[in-house]
Amino acid sequence: MYFDIEKYELEMLEDTRFSKLKLYLAHSGLNNNKSTISLSVLQSKDVENSVINAPILAHIIKEDDDFGEHEMEYDEDSEKINYIEKPIGVIPAINHSYHYEEIDGRTYAVVYGYIWNVYAQDAVEIIQREQNIKLSVEIVIDESKFNNTTKILDIKKFRYTGVTLLGKKFETGMIGAHAVLEKFSKTNKDKFSKNLDELNNYLLTFSNNEIDINMQNVFSKTSKYETEEDYVVPKSKEEIAIHFKLTSNQLNSEISKVLREHKYITRNWCGESVERECYYLTDYDESYVYYVDAEDSYLNKKAPYKLIGDNVEVMFKESKRIKYSPVDWVEGEDEEISVMSEFSATLESESAEKFKLMKEENETSKSTYSSKLSEKDDLILEMAKTIKEIEAKFSQADKNIQEKNDEIKKMSEVISKYKQDEDDEKVEILFAEYVSLITEDEKKNLKEKRSQFSTFEGYEKEIKSFVCDRIVKKAKDHKMNFISMGILHDHQDDENKDEKKEQSHWDRLEKKVKNN
Repeated sequence: MYFDIEKYELEMLEDTRFSKLKLYLAHSGLNNNKSTISLSVLQSKDVENSVINAPILAHIIKEDDDFGEHEMEYDEDSEKINYIEKPIGVIPAINHSYHYEEIDGRTYAVVYGYIWNVYAQDAVEIIQREQNIKLSVEIVIDESKFNNTTKILDIKKFRYTGVTLLGKKFETGMIGAHAVLEKFSKTNKDKFSKNLDELNNYLLTFSNNEIDINMQNVFSKTSKYETEEDYVVPKSKEEIAIHFKLTSNQLNSEISKVLREHKYITRNWCGESVERECYYLTDYDESYVYYVDAEDSYLNKKAPYKLIGDNVEVMFKESKRIKYSPVDWVEGEDEEISVMSEFSATLESESAEKFKLMKEENETSKSTYSSKLSEKDDLILEMAKTIKEIEAKFSQADKNIQEKNDEIKKMSEVISKYKQDEDDEKVEILFAEYVSLITEDEKKNLKEKRSQFSTFEGYEKEIKSFVCDRIVKKAKDHKMNFISMGILHDHQDDENKDEKKEQSHWDRLEKKVKNN
């Protein structure tokens, strides 16, 4: 089933591979297709989850230089449906932001999809040109109820299967469902970049590749790019901070704050454009700030700084590259541990702690899931046992039913044979009464007619009718008076009167014919 959409929102990302499309999929209440979806159904988890990885489809009609509709053809030979419309994008499993918006008293399900700019150039051109592309959401209805009075289909359960872009000449089904071309908001961009940057910085702590490659100059004592001479830090942090009338922590915080204000644009592991911090503080003295320039291949640099009041100003335009020369460690003296050593030790300690915590959580999760899996296995085995017992009971019941059916069949055969024998006996008795009036050939022919009568009484009437015709014929042949046939009287002795009274009209008629 298809629900059409009248509009879209397209967001051109800095990553030129994709265009972000905001889709208004479906709304609650009655739509133009004479079907209705309640808010509870629209907001069910099954419906929300079904949108994941759904394709965005389109078919371009070259003559119209516009989209078609749900284009497909049926191959009678293979008995398959061939879809002409092709995927031009997808609604991803992550970052699809499935949510709801209220428009004109209706609640719309809204989701983000991505168009492949390289593989769908013609489609993107049409979208950008028209600025008002209709869309049709494709669904599978799993449960529904049709109202014969209102002629409205009430959809109780459904799933999304895809979204198709429609041309201008095709009508839509969803009321006011739309997608609109949208510019990338700097506010959203800054928020997204900040969140992603924070995540990347956190992951950087646990990424060996980042530490080994990007932070190479920070952890090494020398660099193959070294061109400047060594610089020595002559004073402790406390002495420098006192000179500036700040505590060492305050000065460190102020310098770090200034460094964090400088950003640069790069790409993350997913190829997306992100904004990150440019400088990372490694050390400082009374004259210079020492830092790592992430934008410039993570090189070690220094820049002079000064305080205006309590505010730090770093002169980055006067920055220079530096190197660190290895020197012997001095034991037993109150020497300041280098910031890099502290950073390395802190990083190692925090990494070990995080790894330990992650390992413990993993073991706990593993144990929990193993326990749940074991319970499920036991339940499955128990269910399998129960099913086997039920199947055995059904098998025995089928066997008992078959035995009863066999007994019924045998009993039916016995009853049928008994009835046939009884009927045959009645037929023989019937013919025995008229043995002198029916020849053997006639008897054979008349017996064959027995199957034509559902009851013996009907068959008996047929035989007697035949006999009657025979008697009438003989009476005519002997020129008997038919008026007197009903009152024939045989002058016998009085001792036979009782016997004569018991004789039927047919018996007396038959006897009279024989005597003549």
